[in-house]
Amino acid sequence: MKYIYVYPELCTGCRVCALACSLKKNGVCNPKHSAIYVARDEFERWEYPIVCLQCEDPVCVEVCPQNAYTIEDGIVIHDEERCIGCRLCATLCPNAAINTMGTKILKCDLCGGDPECVKFCTTEAIKYLEETAELEQRRHALVNRLRSA
Repeated sequence: MKYIYVYPELCTGCRVCALACSLKKNGVCNPKHSAIYVARDEFERWEYPIVCLQCEDPVCVEVCPQNAYTIEDGIVIHDEERCIGCRLCATLCPNAAINTMGTKILKCDLCGGDPECVKFCTTEAIKYLEETAELEQRRHALVNRLRSA
């Protein structure tokens, strides 16, 4: 299984990843229309790409009153047809990785196995990697830390 891994120490905050995502998914170059966004702290001087971690036990699946989420081959998929736009999934996501545009939900689906954000990240702060034991441990530790916060 392959997942997106983020290396924040490599992120420059250029937001090209978000532009590529918004263009592919919504036909516009606007980071607000993207399923990935770059969090920024101007005082501490860091940027951090936020993307869905494809949790094994995802909160979004549990809380959706319309069952608009399914897990297919380890990927959490959002069904726009079933979604009523309540944004409960976005509110409760421990990683804050589900974005909204009005009542439209913007959630990473790994672009069907060819993530656009990864292709355009020139610093390789975002990588699409086959999960190894070490990477699995890293991803699970992050999910657990976020859920306990």
